[in-house]
Amino acid sequence: AIDTPRGKNLIGAFHQPRLVLADLSVLSTLPAREMRAGYAEIIKYGLLGDRRFFEWLEGEGGGVVAGQAEPLARAVTRSIEMKAEIVAEDEREAGRRALLNLGHTFAHALEAETGYGEALLHGEAVGAGMAMAFRFSHALGLIERQTAERATRAIAASGLPATLADVRRAPFG
Repeated sequence: AIDTPRGKNLIGAFHQPRLVLADLSVLSTLPAREMRAGYAEIIKYGLLGDRRFFEWLEGEGGGVVAGQAEPLARAVTRSIEMKAEIVAEDEREAGRRALLNLGHTFAHALEAETGYGEALLHGEAVGAGMAMAFRFSHALGLIERQTAERATRAIAASGLPATLADVRRAPFG
């Protein structure tokens, strides 16, 4: 998908990959801020319902963000597996695939407000957006307070913004 001045991912097409190539050594070239931003998409898969993966991330997320080989490989592998499962089940986003947008509705609003630039990276916005989505779900009575707080803690523990106050203090370099 391609971003435009009017918003994120507005132009694109659906095509399933025949292969996913993940050269994790390339990630070692990224600054810490970019690794944290990418981690938002990883933690999303734990929050989408893989309790064991989420619990593992609560303990090993720091190693993932730090680029440690074994935790990073496990996190990327599980994220790819989960995305493939969800996309294969719902190729055109008519049902379960919408879960992949967790945090993105709030994130896109935050990105628009901050100018789609370095002030707030996409992953930072997704991190804040997921925390906001969990707190909003609690406010609607859809989840327990402890669940929203646990998700917010896990997001914040990785160094991602988890509140509007965090976003106002951007950039997170």
